[in-house]
Amino acid sequence: MIKDNKVVAGSFELLLNSSKLPDYIASTIKEVTVEDTINQPAMFTIKIEIGDFIKNMSQEKMDVDIFKPGDEMQISMGFDAPKKMIIGEIISVEPTFQKPFSMGIRGYDRLHRLTSGTKRLSFKKMKDSDIASSIASKIGLTPKVDDTSTVFPYIFQNNQSDYEFLLERANRIGYEMFVEDKTFIFRKPQDNKSPLFTLNYDLELHSFSINMRAVPEGGKVEVRGWDIKNKKEITSTVGGNTGRELLPQKITGKTSDLISDEVVVDAADAENIAQARHDAMLKNVITGEGKCCGNPDIRIGKTVEIKGIGDRLSGKYYVTSSVHTINDEGYATTFKVRKIEV
Repeated sequence: MIKDNKVVAGSFELLLNSSKLPDYIASTIKEVTVEDTINQPAMFTIKIEIGDFIKNMSQEKMDVDIFKPGDEMQISMGFDAPKKMIIGEIISVEPTFQKPFSMGIRGYDRLHRLTSGTKRLSFKKMKDSDIASSIASKIGLTPKVDDTSTVFPYIFQNNQSDYEFLLERANRIGYEMFVEDKTFIFRKPQDNKSPLFTLNYDLELHSFSINMRAVPEGGKVEVRGWDIKNKKEITSTVGGNTGRELLPQKITGKTSDLISDEVVVDAADAENIAQARHDAMLKNVITGEGKCCGNPDIRIGKTVEIKGIGDRLSGKYYVTSSVHTINDEGYATTFKVRKIEV
């Protein structure tokens, strides 16, 4: 990565099953990448240029079996003091026997454990936060959840993986989920936090692009359900003010109602669903994608301030995805964000 006509070199540290790699292997690593996206397993890739190791195997003791699927990999990235970015598990090892000989290593954080297999289970008299805690604990993760208020008489996991099921429950109420080491996080978005730092266009930022989408003027979400016990309709409506003043007149749509029929248990549940869907609509109004010198603090669920792109678009943004890469060109970070106040 070039900044002020200089290559900005980063550093990384890798621990395989809690141990440092032998020097003769560490010196062959050509690229390390860590990528995270909200509600998806974080991923890492490592590219190794191992040269003609077949000829030198007896001399260097290079063995592709040093990396095995299921092994734990910890990756730290940064500059003088690299920060821990991911602790995950190797999923695949891909040696290529074509000069120059190389090997790719790919893995995910422990959220990927939720993706294996499908289940048919029922949960009785439990909250979404209780269900999330129960599922996480069963696969060896420590749950850290924001409490959800609604107790459901009955919820059915219908031939879904744990990941698919929990993602469905999270999306229903506007929650986000991810893993940090062995901690499973199921929470409300943290976009009310103060920005960690400021990125100025043409200073810290090398590039930044914006996508603004049309939003119906006065757009709202109405959720309707039926209370079987009390034999009455349950309704909740959220919206009507979408922050239209910040959008160009030409992309503003007409007034529209978005109606969703859901199985809801009470008025509070209906309001949670309506609010989550309305928030999801607004979250996509202004999104952006940027690139800067490597910054290990740009991670999902963090808030940053972006300046230098005009009064309308400058402001607080929530990081929804990040890619951190260290290679021969240096350390670079690309990221995706959504504007918090539209």
